This record gives sequence, structure tokens and C-alpha cells, in this order.
Amino acid sequence: MHSTLRAELWDKLHFILGSSTDRMIRVSLWYDGLIQLDILKKAMDHVTGKNPILHCSFRNHPLRPYWEISSYSIDDILLTSVTNDPEQAKHQFFRQVIPVESNVQYRIALINHDGKSLLCLMINHMCMDGVGVQIFLNQLSTTYNRIREERPLPEILNGSRAHSKIYAGLTFWNRLAAGFLLSNISRVKEKRIFAYTPKDPSDDLVMVSAKWNMEWVLKIREAAKKNGATVNDLLLSFFTQALYQTCEYPRDRPLTITCMVDNRRHIPDKESTGLTNHVGLMQVRTERCGITIGDTLKQMIKITTREKKKRFFGLAGIPLIRLGYYLPFFLVKPGTLLWFLNPVLGFSNMGVINGELFKMGNLNIVEGLFFGSEQYKPYFSVCIQQVSNSLNFATAVRGSEQDREKIHQLFDTMERFMQEFVSNQHPAAEN
Repeated sequence: MHSTLRAELWDKLHFILGSSTDRMIRVSLWYDGLIQLDILKKAMDHVTGKNPILHCSFRNHPLRPYWEISSYSIDDILLTSVTNDPEQAKHQFFRQVIPVESNVQYRIALINHDGKSLLCLMINHMCMDGVGVQIFLNQLSTTYNRIREERPLPEILNGSRAHSKIYAGLTFWNRLAAGFLLSNISRVKEKRIFAYTPKDPSDDLVMVSAKWNMEWVLKIREAAKKNGATVNDLLLSFFTQALYQTCEYPRDRPLTITCMVDNRRHIPDKESTGLTNHVGLMQVRTERCGITIGDTLKQMIKITTREKKKRFFGLAGIPLIRLGYYLPFFLVKPGTLLWFLNPVLGFSNMGVINGELFKMGNLNIVEGLFFGSEQYKPYFSVCIQQVSNSLNFATAVRGSEQDREKIHQLFDTMERFMQEFVSNQHPAAEN
């Protein structure tokens, strides 16, 4: 058995971006009953053992960094508690950060309260992205259910984690063409940042979320269809318009939102892919703030339609990052800003997350939240997902209580724009 794993492209990039984020993806899942601890431990042991990246230590070698496979015990990963204040216990758990040198790269807290279990997951973004986290949770759920039913443990494929898997479905000539997409897709022209308070040593983890119920979600879908848009176009319009107002950006000046793209769309055999990151970027640059949401939506439809029609949608800029990593790593770290910048204003839509995939026996998810990494000022990113009949907006930042209030203001403004637009059913402005 190999004692090391290669550090892949996104592993190294997220390591370097540790100066702008804490690298931790955070997930909280409320179940409608109590998870059986003994079965959960066995399931975790099986899934962890089958995915070496989960029990590795990152070695920051000056020439070629790598992962060293480490021994572990479930006690290194799992924390359990019974409490009358589950939200406080959750926040306390989420305040920690897993060191890259740790022998395990994820941790779980099982918090029981009033006959229900809250499962909290924290995992290093260097190991996987949001889709990877969903795959991991499904592996955990499937294994738990097999053990509970006294059936054979599921086979867990541990495929390649290489970023190059995204080129596997391309012809030779298309692969060659995609390899020359050397533009710096992460660079934006204007310097717009979120309306944070200045950095302060007292800044701490601030997690903010908002939820829209299914009644509004159905109205959003109807409004998007009526306007010839996608739901994502409409959500981007609410987000963009709210940023202009909340952060008091000049309404006649451009604004760029960096959207995350799942590049697994380019992988023909997704089942053979290991837990990893397969992310691309789409820059959505509006020329001005629309007078109405309809005006902004018109811009959004035009921009996203143009981007999605590109032959190599989501692949631009990745060859430039890869080119940099041919250098010794001690040169790569200070040089990264030449080919990649952390999104200053990010938007990640995870879409509809099927809670059935995370069932534990006969227990269903009644509430779920997925948070991206804690962003350090001036960076800001929102993660959107539909879970358990609600549309959720979530962000984690290192900030102050005033920053928390400003983010709540942003989400409240988005909701107000949404309710006004879908209630009035205004179509996008005509040419």
C-alpha cells in the first residue's frame, strides 16, 4: 500500500489560499430522531479507510508537496454531546480549524437534543469541494444503512483525484485546445469589496444564513420560466441588486460576481472519480445596476447565456494554474497571485440537494445548511442550496457583530427584491 498521495492542483491552490480563507467547509444536518452512535462509528471507520485522502497529513515540501497517509482512530474524528443548547455546541465545534498537518482531514460532532440528532461536519476544502462533500455524506449514509440492516458493506470506489479528469471526455484536438486556455479567469477589472468593518484582532467566526420557504421557491421558478431565465439567473439578479444597495456601490458602474462551476459535467465516468475538487469559474460582470430587478435580469440572461455557450465552459484559466505548479513549490506560493485570485465577491449555487441521499436508517433530514470556507476580509462568498423544502443562503466570514448585521441586511434586501419581483411577475425589459 502506498504511504503517500500526490497533492493535486486544487489541493495546493487551497493550501496557498489559506491567507484568505480558513479552508474549512461546514455542514449541519438536523435529523428527526437519534442517530445510533455505534453504527455511525463503524460507518465512519469504513468510509475513512476507503478514502485515504481523509486520513492524510499535508507535507509542505519546498519542491513538491504531498499527502502522507496516516493512522487514525474514530476518536480523532468524532465528538459526541448531549446538550440543551445545540446551536451553541454547533458554533463551538465550528470555531475550530483542522490543521493541514493533522492525521485526519475531517471531523464530525454528533449533538443530541430533545430526541433528535444534529450532525455537524467540518472538512478541509483542500480534499474536496461541495459536490465531493455530498458524495462523502452519501457514502456515510449508505454504509450506516447497510450496517443497520446487517447487509454487506458497500463498495466505495477510490478513483483518481487529478484535475486532468475534466479532459477525459474530450477528443485529442479539443483537449489540446482546452490546454491553451491560459487567461487569468479570476482577475476582475473593478475593485468592489463587501461593506465590512475594518479588520480587528477581535474578529471571530461569523456564520449567517437565511431561508426562503417552498412557496417562494415555486414562485421563483415560475417567474424565471416566464422571463426566459434560469433560477440561477434570477438569484444572481437579487444578489447583485442587493449588493449595489447594501454596499452602496455606484449604480452606474460595473460589478463582477465570481460564480463557481462544477466541472464534473466534463467527466464521462464520474463514478471512477475520487473525493476531490473539480471547480471552474464564471465571471458575471454587469455593466450597471438595473433600475429594476427586471433590468438586471436582462443583463444576467445575456451574460450567462454567452458564457454557457462557450465550447469549454468552466475550463478557462485552469491551464494557467497548472502551468505555475511546474515550478518548485517555494516559488509557486508567492507567485500564485500572478495566475489566481481568491474571489472577492463569490456566488456558489449548489442547486437542489437530495436529503434522501443522507438518510440514516429511517431518519430523515428536517433541516440542512452547507457553508463554504470562512472568508477573511475583504473576501465574501455566499453559498446557496435547496435542502428540505427551503432555499438557503449561507456564508461564513471572520468578522464582527456589525458585519453580521450587514450580512443580514444583504439577505433581507435580497428577500425583499425577490418578493416584490415574483409577486408582480414583471418580465425582463424588452430590447
